[in-house]
Amino acid sequence: MATIRNRGGNFQVQVRRKGFPLINKSFSTNLAAKQWGRRTETDMDNGTWVDTTKSQITNVDGIIDNLVYSFERFGLEIDSPKSSSLNGIKAYFGGESIHDLSVDDILNFAAFRRKTVGANTLQKQMYFFRQAIQTSRIRLEENVVEIAIKELTTRKIIMGSKQRDRRLEEGEYERLVEAAGKHKWIMLAVDLALTSGMRMGEIHALKHTDIDFDKKLITLLRKDIKSEGGKKKAKIPLFNSVRDVILRGYNYFDGGDTLFKIERAGSISDKFALIVKKARIEGLDFHDLRHEALTRMFEPKERGGRGMSIEQVKLVSGHSSFDQLARYVNLRPEDLVEQDD
Repeated sequence: MATIRNRGGNFQVQVRRKGFPLINKSFSTNLAAKQWGRRTETDMDNGTWVDTTKSQITNVDGIIDNLVYSFERFGLEIDSPKSSSLNGIKAYFGGESIHDLSVDDILNFAAFRRKTVGANTLQKQMYFFRQAIQTSRIRLEENVVEIAIKELTTRKIIMGSKQRDRRLEEGEYERLVEAAGKHKWIMLAVDLALTSGMRMGEIHALKHTDIDFDKKLITLLRKDIKSEGGKKKAKIPLFNSVRDVILRGYNYFDGGDTLFKIERAGSISDKFALIVKKARIEGLDFHDLRHEALTRMFEPKERGGRGMSIEQVKLVSGHSSFDQLARYVNLRPEDLVEQDD
């Protein structure tokens, strides 16, 4: 018979069976503890119980490291956003064993992340967590990550990306500058996004050696499912406005291979979310800046845009078709009305 004790608000259940080791686990509710105890006893009685404590790697940071190695062993590089998401999981759970985590623990992590990231970003991070567990081949009594994903999906806490039409409104940029205060680096990232149209991961990974001031070109490593390793080198123009941002930020960029000295790409979106909140701006995330930049490239020069063609903007954005690019173009109906005057 399973024994349950209330210890500091957690319910610890112990299961003793002749011929089996003593096992225990803690839960946040008495009901969850009882259900686990009954299920474990049933599995022992019918011969299906598995001693998961004998798994080679069970701590979360080891599981994440194992996923990273599964790419590195073949010379494949994990892109910055994914690497940042995985490091975020490691930082939160540390050396805790996956066997000691409950569904509540995973949901608490999701709630913590949802404070600073959108539903789509959180969905990707949860999927990366699931991938790490699958790659580890650990035998689990209960896949708490998979259960949490299903619950988050049902509640629409996580979901796929939706087409957005959010653009910077008048005065919002100035409010961001004021909210950033002494944290000048985040506004350098903002300005690079607005002038170049680069993705957050591309900005974070940008190296000094990627910038050719003489030829006015920037070399990026972009996703390409048809290329070996899933990536290929791409060149985009070094616009004068982009060059000015880089030169203006050289006091900050000085030293190291990459321009930005932050370890995780996710630190950019996290810091941006904080200054957006401080500036009391609603519904704006860092990826919206890429939408803004690409839209400005289409807008006529007399309205402050670049007046570029579809093919020209595709070259900068890295999209393979206009259908993909169209999701990023948010021309305002008001602008067309003014052109008709």
